[in-house]
Amino acid sequence: MPVINNRSRMEILIGFTLVAVCWCLNPALLRAQTVSGTILGLVQDQQGGAIGKAEVSARSLDTGAIRKTTSEDNGEYRIASVPAGSYELSITAPGFKTEVRSGIVVTVGADVGVNFAMTVGAVNEKVEVTAEAAQVDTSGSAMGGFVNSATIRELPLNGRDWLQLALLQPGALTSSGEYQTDTSRAQRGNGLAISISGGRVTENVFRIDGLVVNDHANAGPGSSLHVNMGVDSIREFSVLTNNYSAEYGRGASGVVNAITKSGTNQFHGSAYYFHRNSALDARNFFDGKKIGAFHRHQYGGAGGGPIKKDKTFFFSNYEVLTDLLSVI
Repeated sequence: MPVINNRSRMEILIGFTLVAVCWCLNPALLRAQTVSGTILGLVQDQQGGAIGKAEVSARSLDTGAIRKTTSEDNGEYRIASVPAGSYELSITAPGFKTEVRSGIVVTVGADVGVNFAMTVGAVNEKVEVTAEAAQVDTSGSAMGGFVNSATIRELPLNGRDWLQLALLQPGALTSSGEYQTDTSRAQRGNGLAISISGGRVTENVFRIDGLVVNDHANAGPGSSLHVNMGVDSIREFSVLTNNYSAEYGRGASGVVNAITKSGTNQFHGSAYYFHRNSALDARNFFDGKKIGAFHRHQYGGAGGGPIKKDKTFFFSNYEVLTDLLSVI
């Protein structure tokens, strides 16, 4: 029996060691599939023949970062670990004109297909194309929806909980019955109770920048006020409802996959203040002679920009919420 125990301990130790080595060798690839996107496609000539050894580069219009790759002999190329944002693609190959494609938008965890049909000519000749790439992901079978930065910025949110926007997707529902005043509520957490595709509210996975942020009950994150603050720090997120791949893991229902904003070559920011006052509330059927006092103050700001252009950036967000509630 002692021999078996020692052998088991050795196997566990070796397993942890291998995982640690893989993480240290390439930590980016372990999280790239769920946080970053991928740009892929085919490089061909005007007759549909494959062009191999073509150099493809993607330049971020926000930070100036450049990622490069080379097409295979069959003309396929793939640029992995691409952060969300707008990009300009350029491709060069001997005997063909250089082609530049702008209007390429990469979203969180998405595969963007961009195909090239190169024209014979000198490399110093340039063909510029401005067109948006198709946002339909044809490389995977995952079903779900996407909430972009414009939706997050412009739609009103009571309490400024960005997870409320997940309910815009088909198959995502919430139940007010989860918010009870008995002691069992502590067993389910205080976050927004979301059922995705009929699953339980504790079977979802909530990710921010690749990190799981489920609460202690494995439900959505949230404070005692049932809100998840920080909407000004969220860039975009996707809601996967069915058929997502095993790389997301950990959940039997849906996946909410969010990424935060980051600094760019341009300074940008916001400041806000929201106030709710019971003096402006209408009386409901259950109110007595006086409406219970309620005052909510929610304020903060966010800002980002370059520390060194095209090299180093910063972004920060600060938010405060205070409530004053009394029952008469």
